[in-house]
Amino acid sequence: MSPRDRKVKVIPPQGGRSRALDAVSHRRLPSYHLIMDSPTATPIERDIVIVAGSDAGEYLHTQLSQDVLSLAVGESAWSFLLKPKSEIIALLRVTRSGLAEYTLEMEHGWGDIVRQTIDEFLGRMDVSFEQTTLKGADVSSSDELEQARILAGWPRMGKEIDSSVTPAMTGIVAETISFDKGCYTGQEFVARVHHRNADPPRRLIRITFDEDALVPEGAPIVVRGDEAGLVTSTARGVALGFLKRGAITPTTGAVGDVEVGLSAIARE
Repeated sequence: MSPRDRKVKVIPPQGGRSRALDAVSHRRLPSYHLIMDSPTATPIERDIVIVAGSDAGEYLHTQLSQDVLSLAVGESAWSFLLKPKSEIIALLRVTRSGLAEYTLEMEHGWGDIVRQTIDEFLGRMDVSFEQTTLKGADVSSSDELEQARILAGWPRMGKEIDSSVTPAMTGIVAETISFDKGCYTGQEFVARVHHRNADPPRRLIRITFDEDALVPEGAPIVVRGDEAGLVTSTARGVALGFLKRGAITPTTGAVGDVEVGLSAIARE
């Protein structure tokens, strides 16, 4: 069975809204999102914020980096929620789960900050929020899921993404940002970097090494004797990390005593 054909087995939490959760669980995701897209064994939890009301779409359109209003019912897209200077608050997936309802899905532990952020500037608009947790499982082990994510070069909240990271550093601008929509929080800085074709201070890269070697998270990446970056996530034979501006890939380097290959992340 292809990864594209597998679906999350959803266990709706007590009091959850099945319509919105069904919209999330039955969508089809790109193959590199294996961590969110298969049935039964390793527990998976995703935080859910449901945004509903006659003004829900217009309001989210001013808060998220993606073109929310262009989504048809049942469609979804990746998006960032940003600070005014474009630092990332959360990477999430937005699904239009009804004509006037949107479901925001993100990694477990980030629902509170997303809910608090989008609630802050609401004013008198007709928008309501509901927060819950989507519970499911995967036939793959947690190590296999993490390996699939790292091989795909997909950044993760708390690993590659923290409050110091901006979209241009992540390598997923094409998947998460619309440059044709109106204003949203952080847009000015995102657009400036994009249209100037400016290199960010650091960028996400793939790190490869011998499968028997140990490359720990948080270890420095050394290129030609100089510290050039940092490992953020690691699995068997592959890791992700950030490389400083000016370092050219592909190249080789070292993490401790381990020789590593450093390369840009190619998207499907």
